[in-house]
Amino acid sequence: MILVTGGTGKIGSELVNSLGKGKTAFTVLARSREAAAKLEGRGAKVVLGDLDKPASLNDALAEVETLFLLTTPRPDLPAVEQKLLAAAKAKGVRKVVRISAVGANPWASSALLRCHGDCEAQLARSGLEWTVLRPTVFMQNLSFFFGPVIARESTLYAPAGEARLPWIDARDIADVAAQVLTTEGHGNLIYELTGPEALTYEQVADLLSGHLGRRISYVNVPDGAARQAMIGAGMQPWLAEGMITLYHLFRANGTTALALDTVERIAGHAPRTLADFLRENEAAFRPLKTVEVLRN
Repeated sequence: MILVTGGTGKIGSELVNSLGKGKTAFTVLARSREAAAKLEGRGAKVVLGDLDKPASLNDALAEVETLFLLTTPRPDLPAVEQKLLAAAKAKGVRKVVRISAVGANPWASSALLRCHGDCEAQLARSGLEWTVLRPTVFMQNLSFFFGPVIARESTLYAPAGEARLPWIDARDIADVAAQVLTTEGHGNLIYELTGPEALTYEQVADLLSGHLGRRISYVNVPDGAARQAMIGAGMQPWLAEGMITLYHLFRANGTTALALDTVERIAGHAPRTLADFLRENEAAFRPLKTVEVLRN
């Protein structure tokens, strides 16, 4: 039995789709009845539980052999995951597949990468069999975070300079995760996951321009302005600082980012291209049409 955490997010929802196509039994952990209802509406078996309340996970972990661990970075996450791993081990869980991030390291300058690095380190010390998946930047972030501004202003703002990023589709991450969860031979390994090509934000803007039929400009935003904009949009200061220092690493790598073949080796298919993703999701970058309703 597989227990999936984070089943309503970008990767988790796609993993539910991937696992649902196979014969392996799995359940999805939901924190609320509202989230459970959405998952059940998609045909998934759901169990309620809260990672912040280890006692609530007793039923969720019963008969589970493999745990898919996807959590949102936060300052106290290592402590939260440590309690979860202890509860899982006590219940007889055999292995854990964890979603991390490329560059994760307990000594990284980015708080986000330190958080992932600390969690990876304690997972390796847990005595459980483990596999870590380290994806790079999600294509879905373009439509979710940047889409509304691009639609409104025809501008892509980011403090990325000329850094090249090997954007990856969350569906490809989920396909790799499904294979690792349901096959053997991945124990105590770290897989770095990328898309098929490394592109700058300028090149992303050019691709969008071609798809949308209007000029999309890229503006390289100073760190201070980017940080202020993130906090102004409701992002916690520690997370905003973590994002800024992550962009520092992107810029330091410059044009050296590599596109790896990990997705094709494990999932059995080539990773999706950014051009294809943007074509599929053009609506996210187009202004909403105003519909005038005439009443008699």
